[in-house]
Amino acid sequence: MSRTRIYRLKNISVYVGLGAYVAMILTGDVILGALGKLLAELLRIPFYHYTKANDMVGMSLFFIVVSAFAILWSFL
Repeated sequence: MSRTRIYRLKNISVYVGLGAYVAMILTGDVILGALGKLLAELLRIPFYHYTKANDMVGMSLFFIVVSAFAILWSFL
């Protein structure tokens, strides 16, 4: 993956996260926030690998697991 694409994905992740949280606040649906966080963190991982920020990869994985758990929990 090219450096340009990695940085573009990171920048898109910021807007995805913000948009999801705004939608969550406006609708009162926490699942929208969890979906946005899940997608945003998935978009950030290539940037963290590129910059060798392994601690941030771990934190992203934590948020991905917690968001997925929240989404799955809503179906129970």
